[in-house]
Amino acid sequence: MPDPSLDVWVWVAVLLLLIVLGARAWVVETGSLRVGRTPVKVRVLTYASVAVLAGLVALLGVQGGGLLVQSVVTGTDPSKQAQIDQGQVPDPNAPAVPAAPDPAAVNPPAAGG
Repeated sequence: MPDPSLDVWVWVAVLLLLIVLGARAWVVETGSLRVGRTPVKVRVLTYASVAVLAGLVALLGVQGGGLLVQSVVTGTDPSKQAQIDQGQVPDPNAPAVPAAPDPAAVNPPAAGG
C-alpha cells in the first residue's frame, strides 16, 4: 500500500533529477568540447543523473509500482486491491448485518394537533 508520507520524497527526487539534468545540459552547452573526449564534469553529472533516476524509479516502485505490476499480472482492479489491503471491503461470505431501524418508524410523530 502506498505511503502518503513518501509522496514528498518522490517530488523531491523529481526536482533533484530536473536540477541535475539542467546542470548537465548547461555544462555541455557552455563547455568547450574537444572531439573524442568527454569532460569529467559531464561524466560526473551523467552518473549523478543516472543515480537520481534510479532512486526515483525505486521510490515510484515503492509508492505503487508493486500494486501496478500485481494488477497487470493478475488482471485485478488496483483500487479494490488497495481497499482489501486496508480491510475496508467486507467479506462476501460474512453473515448479513441487519440494517438500523428507521427512527421515524420506531417513534412515529404524534397525530393531531
